[in-house]
Amino acid sequence: MLRAMLPALFPALCALTLQAQAQSASPSEAASAPVQLEAVSMTLQRDGSLIPYGKMNEILGLMQKHGEGQFFMEFKISFKDGKPAGFSPKLAVQHNEGTVAIPLSEDGTFRLPVLPAELGKDADLARNWKRGAATLMATLRLSTPPEQLTMGQVRRIARLAHTLRSELLPWYLRPLFPQFEGVRICSSKPAWELEWREKGQLLGLPLTADPQDRDPDAVKGQPPRSCTSLTGQESWPDEARLVAPAGSRLSVKGLGSK
Repeated sequence: MLRAMLPALFPALCALTLQAQAQSASPSEAASAPVQLEAVSMTLQRDGSLIPYGKMNEILGLMQKHGEGQFFMEFKISFKDGKPAGFSPKLAVQHNEGTVAIPLSEDGTFRLPVLPAELGKDADLARNWKRGAATLMATLRLSTPPEQLTMGQVRRIARLAHTLRSELLPWYLRPLFPQFEGVRICSSKPAWELEWREKGQLLGLPLTADPQDRDPDAVKGQPPRSCTSLTGQESWPDEARLVAPAGSRLSVKGLGSK
């Protein structure tokens, strides 16, 4: 799955990468109304350097409105020297009318609420760790799980990604959305096939690993998974369905990414 590094237009996001990967969230969940979370009282430090929240809130809202339930953004905290033992990181959005807590998963991933435009433009993230001790990474994910990926769906994702980036997003948000080059499949074993029926026969086409495709979820010190990509330009029929090992993940390969 693609990892497109954000350009110098947003230096505060130098550690913020955009990918698109599939997980089991349903399209209806991804296209739900703006998240309304209960305001809470927390002792945190507001830190506008973590993320340009106003722009991120704007692109999340546009993706929610025009993305047809296909895209959502997942964020992850990474501590530069490892998370201190016994430390519980806390994160919230602070805006002019209060503070909204952000639930963090065990692996440090989270979703950001979509705030009303008037609140979002002046909002910032607030954290309880030392400034500069951690960075945030963003992954642009797809709602389609690997077992439901077909060539027709790849082509739909390609068309939608192009329309979002080229026609619906204002110019200053386009660097936050990767230019689509293909759907990347990464698995523990390079054992992928496309299957479809033709004249009553079940046909299978093996896919080969591309050493230039890097696993965006690779963990330092562990061997990366094998990856391959589908661009949607292939001649195989729309009904050709991906068959991949359990635990495979999809991502969008962006133009210029490895």
